[in-house]
Amino acid sequence: METDATKIDLGQFDFTPDWAKRDAGVTVGKTNQRRDAGDGQSRRDGGKGGGGPAPRFGDGQRRDDRRGGGFRRGPGGAQSAAPRERERPLDADIKILPETKALGTVMKKLQQGFLAYKLKDLAYFFLDNPSSVLMKVTPRRADGQPAAPFHQCKACGFTASDAASLEAHIVAAHLGDYYEAREVECEPPKGNFSCVAKCGLSGELLGPPNIHGYNATVREMIRTRYPSMSESDYRSRIVMLRDAESIEEWRKGATKKTVFVPKGAGEDAPELAREQAEAEFRRNALPAMVDTPKNLMLTADVALKSPCAPLRRAAQEALDAERRNPFAMMFALRGAFHHRKMHFFRANDPRGQEFVAGVELKPFDAAHAIPELAAVAKFVEENPCSSKAEIAKTPEEEKLLSWLVSTGHVVAFTNGVFSAVEKHPKYGPQWRKRAKSAAPAPAAEPAPEPAPAPEPAPATEPAPAAEPAPTPAPAAEPAPEPAPVPEPAPAQTAEVPSADADTAEPPKENPETTDNETAPQLA
Repeated sequence: METDATKIDLGQFDFTPDWAKRDAGVTVGKTNQRRDAGDGQSRRDGGKGGGGPAPRFGDGQRRDDRRGGGFRRGPGGAQSAAPRERERPLDADIKILPETKALGTVMKKLQQGFLAYKLKDLAYFFLDNPSSVLMKVTPRRADGQPAAPFHQCKACGFTASDAASLEAHIVAAHLGDYYEAREVECEPPKGNFSCVAKCGLSGELLGPPNIHGYNATVREMIRTRYPSMSESDYRSRIVMLRDAESIEEWRKGATKKTVFVPKGAGEDAPELAREQAEAEFRRNALPAMVDTPKNLMLTADVALKSPCAPLRRAAQEALDAERRNPFAMMFALRGAFHHRKMHFFRANDPRGQEFVAGVELKPFDAAHAIPELAAVAKFVEENPCSSKAEIAKTPEEEKLLSWLVSTGHVVAFTNGVFSAVEKHPKYGPQWRKRAKSAAPAPAAEPAPEPAPAPEPAPATEPAPAAEPAPTPAPAAEPAPEPAPVPEPAPAQTAEVPSADADTAEPPKENPETTDNETAPQLA
């Protein structure tokens, strides 16, 4: 049967269309094409001996973090809270693992195909996509004291070092999961207002500070427009306008308001202001969404976006160390693939690169195969690391090659080459047997042989040998001998043009050819 397995390479191993679906919850893209997936990556990225197992974070502090210019001191000489948080290391161990859903999708792809992949390339396939890397963070006890727990959102995995930051995230990110926001018409505000607040960043009118809902409007502006700013910083940018034109402009624009309705409550559900909806959400839904796990499990993508600076820095360092030498990821993948009965082998020798394939590899028995199939298998065996174009010259041979690959009788690598099944299949340019340049050389060597073509010229010199023809005068008996002399002369003159025309070989290949058989060819 014909498959398209032989047309796939690792660079095209892109699972994004499947994993980006809503039910999958995982997005995995392509590998980093700038990285050489072969040997020597650790030396290029990390220098001599680079990488190694993920370090234990918290044992010390990076010198560049201590020397950085981001530490500003206040009037009293004390550092601000944010720099202190950046300075504090994460007192925890981080273990790198493949994300569960991404791992399942990769194993499914391997089992449905027939290619042999480098285990190291598959490890980089995960590491190049932080959403496919799972981090197990275990807080460490210090001086016999219990380790400080992390606070995590059960809905999305968002992690914070304090409960207040996590609650703020849950309200901002998941209120819409429980309440539907609707915009409704309303009457313009009535009453006398002495001033109106204006956003100093966007120029939008926020309303009088003494009106109901003003604080909610400010917090909504921070949440939607300026989430990186604190409330105090944003309020310092607010400008108060006291002219009647600005107050009237705000009054005319305040004819719509946003209300919140519980999802699935129907049309008759009560309309709530945002503050009312938040209070109800905090009371009913938020407690069930907060988790304080013993071991924190989150993807690298979530860890790198955490508001906890020590966690962000530790996650980045662990990911960088694993990219230099993906020992932990390869170890985890090897165990998972073994559990799913996949097959491993090393190329070239016992210490060669490790490969994994979803199909069981077994030698081909040419004695019980049809000649055409045996011929394809023999060519692959005699020419390891050959391409498909070199092996299969016809559509029938392509089908035979595909059948050999799908049944595990030929190893198909992701770089598009094929090798015979053996204990250590051949892989790499050093095993590539190209057409020997010596083969055309012997064909060119006969060309100098025509150099003896001048030799026939001496062969024509026997023509002067015809001079003995007049010498038979001394005796009448030798006269018959000159008669044979002219006979070799025509034979020699026939050899000269055959050498000049470089066609001396055909008479030798077919010496039994008669004059009657060659006469039509000459004609």
